[in-house]
Amino acid sequence: MRLTLLTLCFLLIGTLRAQCPDCTPDTACTVTPAYPTLCPESPPDATVGEYYEAVATFWMPPSFTDPVTGFTVSLQQMTITGVTGLPFGLGLTYNQPTGVFDPQEEQHGCARICGTPLAAGSYPVTISVLAQVTFSGIPLTIPEALTLYLTVLPGSGGNAGFTFSPTTGCGNTSVEFQALIDGSPSPTTYTWDFGDGTTGTSSTPPTHVYSAPGEYIITLQTTIGGLVLDQVDLGSVNGNWCGDIEEPNLPFLGCQGSPDPYFILTDGQGYTYTSSTADNTTAATWSALGVPMNHPPYSISFHDADAISSDDLLGTYNLTLSGAGNHAFNVAGGTTGTLQLTESVQETFHHTDTVQVYPLPVVPLAMDSATGELCVEDPTMLNYAWFLDGDTVAQLSTPCITPTGPGNWHAVVTGSNGCTAATNALLVCPGLSISINGPVLQVPSGFVTYVWTYQGGNAGGNDPFLVIQGDGLYAVTATDANGCVVTAALELITAGVAQAASPATRVMVLPSPNNGSFHVSATGLRPGQATIHVRDATGRMVYRMDHPVEQGRLETRVAGTFAPGAYVLLLSAGGRVYAERFLVQ
Repeated sequence: MRLTLLTLCFLLIGTLRAQCPDCTPDTACTVTPAYPTLCPESPPDATVGEYYEAVATFWMPPSFTDPVTGFTVSLQQMTITGVTGLPFGLGLTYNQPTGVFDPQEEQHGCARICGTPLAAGSYPVTISVLAQVTFSGIPLTIPEALTLYLTVLPGSGGNAGFTFSPTTGCGNTSVEFQALIDGSPSPTTYTWDFGDGTTGTSSTPPTHVYSAPGEYIITLQTTIGGLVLDQVDLGSVNGNWCGDIEEPNLPFLGCQGSPDPYFILTDGQGYTYTSSTADNTTAATWSALGVPMNHPPYSISFHDADAISSDDLLGTYNLTLSGAGNHAFNVAGGTTGTLQLTESVQETFHHTDTVQVYPLPVVPLAMDSATGELCVEDPTMLNYAWFLDGDTVAQLSTPCITPTGPGNWHAVVTGSNGCTAATNALLVCPGLSISINGPVLQVPSGFVTYVWTYQGGNAGGNDPFLVIQGDGLYAVTATDANGCVVTAALELITAGVAQAASPATRVMVLPSPNNGSFHVSATGLRPGQATIHVRDATGRMVYRMDHPVEQGRLETRVAGTFAPGAYVLLLSAGGRVYAERFLVQ
């Protein structure tokens, strides 16, 4: 009968670690023949890091037949006196806050277990209970203890010991860590290993910077310590036990018998631990108690257990938890003894997780001199975002693009690991050409400076236009706000023939820009001998050759030694002169 009562009690035990919502008993919880019953018999498994809640109903029939002895047993009262070994993070609340149940008044009770367990394993839970029964008319108070096992399964991911953010990074990565387990008021220590040779001991370490790519295994050991009441030695008691029915004080004979001492330890939250009872003695020792002392202040009261009359109070001692050791007490005029306290690790938790740091992409940006394209030199990136002077160019998203305008270009790329990086910036310079507007030569405005030359000499001011000074070679060098320096040239010939006599005439220099070796292609020319002149930006002729025109076409290769700069190719054929500018890089 004692074991069954204890089995029913294990969910009823008050815990110092958490408070759960109230519960309502399930009155359908009964069995036939009548016998103390738990519904369900055991709680479901919990899982690390996941909130857990379960309700158990127990039935305590006021009387039943003991299957071992066959006698009728009357269950008068059941008192939960203590619990040890409950997994950290879980708590429970029963529907009788005092932990005292009266089956003669109410046959059903319940308990709700709740919380978030922090470590996996099978936990032995030791429950202490006092059952007051009458057996064959004899009242008995029976202390018992039972060890049960509560299983906490590992979590599916993450850890319950600490949080950190971010979990991944690129390049230099700053990570914030925070321990989650706090055993206050019990002393709690933290031992961090950040996976890169550095350690820490704070619940909230300083921001940790990982400066190299890699996978870093983070470990945290959380240790909760505290004082433990290991042994109580009762050396003597006062005479308060004498004079009741069990130990009468007879005339001329004095006190008969001896007390049956036990003690009740009460913590600062009102929870109690009740010891076993020593029989018929004024001195007793309770050893191997292992009662955690985590919620001061504490008091310990000694009592004489009486079967019929009320128990006698032999004295109360208020503990001052100054540390481990032997603490002597002397209270109430003769109740003396010693309490033995030791320091002990109450709980140790080990948690592990990983920080992943990826390298930043290294992606140079280059310009194709033949096509003018800008290309990111790694075409395997997931995304390409292009920027002109710091603004996104939305329609461009490929590894190679043709610039849509002059300015500073760069790309921001995203690799397969999610890391982003910006390329180097390249300056794309604007194009420049001279147009004729009546008696004036002009170029686009918007440049910072303009330098005009005519026949190699200075020809004007800092303006985007110049009054024509006569036939000859004109050139302008313009500088923009980005530092681009561009040059355009025009050979002006107004005597004789026009520069373009026929819309079908076309002169091309391929490629442009070039390295001084290029192809000249012209169509729509008049038959005869043609002359090719090449002049630099100052108007100086640096190359000359003659070439025949066949069937209106001229195709030839020019391979000269030209310094980088702007040039004008003048093609004279059939009494006409045609001009085409090009660049040498």
